[in-house]
Amino acid sequence: MKTLSISRYAVPAALVVAALALTGCSSGDAKKSKDEAGPLQKYMSAMWGDEEFTQEKFDKQQEKTEELVAECMAKEGFDYKPNTENGGMVYMSGDDGDDGPEWGSVKFAETYGYGFINSPGMDSSNDSGDDGKEPVDPNQKYIDSLSESEQQAYNVTLWGPPMSEDQVNPDDEDAAVEYDWKQGGCYGAAQHKAQGSAAEATDDPEFKDLFEQINNMYSEVYGNGSSGSTNEDMVKLDRKWAECMTEAGYDFPTPMQAQNSLQDEWMKVQDAGASDSGEYKEPSKEEKKKFQDKEIKTAVADAKCQDKLKYTDEQTKITNKIEQKFVDEHKAELDAMIAKYGSKKKEK
Repeated sequence: MKTLSISRYAVPAALVVAALALTGCSSGDAKKSKDEAGPLQKYMSAMWGDEEFTQEKFDKQQEKTEELVAECMAKEGFDYKPNTENGGMVYMSGDDGDDGPEWGSVKFAETYGYGFINSPGMDSSNDSGDDGKEPVDPNQKYIDSLSESEQQAYNVTLWGPPMSEDQVNPDDEDAAVEYDWKQGGCYGAAQHKAQGSAAEATDDPEFKDLFEQINNMYSEVYGNGSSGSTNEDMVKLDRKWAECMTEAGYDFPTPMQAQNSLQDEWMKVQDAGASDSGEYKEPSKEEKKKFQDKEIKTAVADAKCQDKLKYTDEQTKITNKIEQKFVDEHKAELDAMIAKYGSKKKEK
């Protein structure tokens, strides 16, 4: 089965909530107290409560997702065993130590680049493992027992229908592909349900406009992945960063676009191993090393320029100012959403 890489996304509202919950995971933010959270982050914390989004919490959510996927697939007439390998890792930045250097720091970049291939805690996860074996999908034997048409039906049921050619290759290169969990098959529905009240809120027509405005607000600051910020203060900050990168020999307009460019390149390396026969060949050690050498050099230059400009601190000041304005202007809608979906209300 072919793999599909998409690098331009419109951030769905559910991910805006997740991003707010995980704001403390960005570079340098792990050392901040809750009192230093942004105005909207503080406000929206009622959606997920005071519990820190840890690896343990992520694993539990992923376990619930897999159970829901199995139930959904069974209803559609397919076998599905919850896949414990089908998860991920939550990477928290912090002090140097057992967890490695702080994410986004120069020291981190010198070892891991942007963390696309390796990062603290996952160095061995991209290798074959201690026993030299790749992780085994518990459903592979069952999938192999199905006919070609049955396999296609299985994949559509599990992941949803494939994207159209217009979605994969839009005429507008800056166009974004917005994720719709309703088109994501059993897996999309399971993930949505496992996310709880925050995901429910994003589906509520009463708050549709609110989440769209939150998306627009963050797009103003961070851009949409393919284009940069439209905020005047951020544009000035990004221009200074770009000038610093030019001196280092790089031509990127923003830090996000530098990362996205390298991520796109890594995806192309990975996609080269896909075939119509369904077999997949992992990138060779030589291919990984060649890419990571470039990744590390770019990430180090990026991190040094951000340090020089105190980029994260300046970006936080700009974001907090915009968040506060948003909270002031939308307090009634935010209060109504928290009253309906706040975590403490859910617990009663």
